[in-house]
Amino acid sequence: MTVRSVVSRSSAAPAPEAPTPPDAAGTRPVDPAPRPYLHLDETISPVVLTDFDVEAYTRKDHGRLPVETELLHAQDPLPAAMVRALRAWQHLEATALTESRAMLATWTGNEARVTAFLATWLVERYWLASALRDLLPTDPADADDPPHRPAGVRGPAGVRARVRRIHVDRMQPLLAPLWSALAGEAITAGHMARMAIQEATLQAGLQALAPQLHGEARRVVEWAAERHEDPVRFFRAEAIARITRSRREALTARAVLTLTSPLDGGGVPDPDLAAALAVIGTDPDRRAAVHRARFEITRLLPGPDLPQRHLAALSRTGV
Repeated sequence: MTVRSVVSRSSAAPAPEAPTPPDAAGTRPVDPAPRPYLHLDETISPVVLTDFDVEAYTRKDHGRLPVETELLHAQDPLPAAMVRALRAWQHLEATALTESRAMLATWTGNEARVTAFLATWLVERYWLASALRDLLPTDPADADDPPHRPAGVRGPAGVRARVRRIHVDRMQPLLAPLWSALAGEAITAGHMARMAIQEATLQAGLQALAPQLHGEARRVVEWAAERHEDPVRFFRAEAIARITRSRREALTARAVLTLTSPLDGGGVPDPDLAAALAVIGTDPDRRAAVHRARFEITRLLPGPDLPQRHLAALSRTGV
């Protein structure tokens, strides 16, 4: 991966107090004491550029994948465990709008390459979530699950989920400008690190789920996993470039990953996530891929390795 920092500079500027008209030959005199403009000198942070071609990504076909519902209904119903796992990944796919709102409400919204990528990425995640939703049974009885799953969450976990939802819906839009002002440009490193881990985990989860499906369901899940390849590359390259260029950005990325798990889509935990991770746990290669995806980022952060409660039950074999 190659990272380039680009800073626009002006090597010469005309004296504001005594402009000299062009001579008869049409050439301008050279200012003997050039004064670079303040907004073009080293006080501006370099622009992060990686080898990922954002323009090429935006030109790709990111349309909807038609799901053959007739073929799907002709197949045997999915086991309840598979439905819960598929629903967890579908829910995480569908949180892209919330994740984007959290990013674009801060300094990250000033990053032209990032915003251009997110505009297309949002469309892609929408269609991915839509395709996975088409695989889920419409009758809750088919999934051996109550029809109002969120209301069924009881105890401390349910209280935490409700508090988190209030925070995301009401407090986060108010706190985002303050958080952005305090962290500044460094907050983008945290956002890129969070999304790099989330995208890589989504891809590994879908890849682990696909072999346990068949027919139309397997085709759709394999397609969805493949469509995560570009986002994984983009977010990982952006995160590594920013984390490694300054300690401040590395510390900010660590703070972002400490405050909330990348697997809590939109900042809200999903009760089905444990079932989805259990599917990954049955495949040593995918299990190792999830740990490696996270380690690619966390190994660059200062301090000890960050704990990850969602992955604590998975073996680290193969990392």
